[in-house]
Amino acid sequence: MSWKWEELTSPEFTATVEACQGVCLVPMGVLEKHGDHLPLGIDVLHIMNVAERAAAIEPAIIFPQYYFGQIHEARQWSGTIALKHDLLFALLENVCEEISRNGMKKIVLLNGHGGNESMLALFLFRMLEQERDFTLYTIRLSHYMSPVLTSLEWKAQMVSAFDEHGGEGETSTMMAINPDLVKMDALSAPGNPLKRLQHLPPGSTPAWWYADYPDHYAGDATHATPEKGEFLINAYSQKVAEHIKAIKEDTVTPQLLQEFYSRTQH
Repeated sequence: MSWKWEELTSPEFTATVEACQGVCLVPMGVLEKHGDHLPLGIDVLHIMNVAERAAAIEPAIIFPQYYFGQIHEARQWSGTIALKHDLLFALLENVCEEISRNGMKKIVLLNGHGGNESMLALFLFRMLEQERDFTLYTIRLSHYMSPVLTSLEWKAQMVSAFDEHGGEGETSTMMAINPDLVKMDALSAPGNPLKRLQHLPPGSTPAWWYADYPDHYAGDATHATPEKGEFLINAYSQKVAEHIKAIKEDTVTPQLLQEFYSRTQH
């Protein structure tokens, strides 16, 4: 049985909403450069694969590929689609409203891109501007990737001393998902941080990522393998499935939101 929204007929869709207890996953990424060797859409291709494997463990309807995230820091590279931030928020809010209108009252934004992390944190607070008829959750990189990437199991496999963007981990996952899209013959020199803002005290500027990684490659993909990719994707999927299960069982958050909304009327 498919849990993918776009593959269901209308009658199947209604039955599937009930079967997954009204939970919808929205896998989110962007279109951006990941070195010279990986496809522009790797974030979405990767997170869709994680969502499908997670839904096979803990059923949820999977929203179609969502490429519209925050990626202005990569506008200098061909193939990047960087929508205006006001449009990003309005579009995502409207998508959530439509998901809810179709019967899914627990909506889970499953992030697959680092640049979306801050955007999603702000989006959650924006949802408190008015009462909603759905409960929104996020599964962020720190929720399912970080525990795996800091585990002893992964550290025993990892060869690179530094792995952030398009490096050993991400390249391995793409090799596992679709090796034909990985162009190892186009691999450039390892992307190490240039530290062009190290003269400043700790903080942040809009140019912080560009200052370190102007080529949009952070790491060394030389040591990537499909086997490492399978390990990572399966481990990520298990973590996501655990989140889905907890969200299905959650009755406290909807009650708290109703309480909150009622107290905003003075």
